[in-house]
Amino acid sequence: MKISVYLDDDRNIVGVNNTSNYAAENQAKEKGWTLIKNSDPAFSIDEMFKWTVRQSDNKLVHISTGMTPDEETKKSLTNLTKEQLNDSLTKDQLQMALTTLTKKYIEDKANSNLVTTELTRQIADLTIKLDKVMGIDPTPTTPSEVKSVATVDGAVISAQ
Repeated sequence: MKISVYLDDDRNIVGVNNTSNYAAENQAKEKGWTLIKNSDPAFSIDEMFKWTVRQSDNKLVHISTGMTPDEETKKSLTNLTKEQLNDSLTKDQLQMALTTLTKKYIEDKANSNLVTTELTRQIADLTIKLDKVMGIDPTPTTPSEVKSVATVDGAVISAQ
């Protein structure tokens, strides 16, 4: 719908003719009146103090943003999409960091087990060599006699 608006020197809307397209076109021929060819459905005469007319394209825009409601909506959606993408990147980055830390922990644990096993083997070898130097036979002996006793509470096995 076409409307015509009257702007003061500060480009504030101080008058509106929205009776018909024909009336708006005729009113816009008068000095100080501007024709708005596609008025925004969100525009309300009761809140005309919140609106102005953008000079570049004669569109009704909010004074606070300089944008039409459609432009504000598009900007909000764009910003929201950007935020969601940033959140997604953050989640992906956290997952990657957690995966990397987990892999490192597993590798460190495996390396630690290998080191422990190797140290244990070396200590055993050194103990055998020390026993030999001290004249101790490191070979375990088998018991010559084994006795076992069965009781009501359980079995007791002793070796001599």
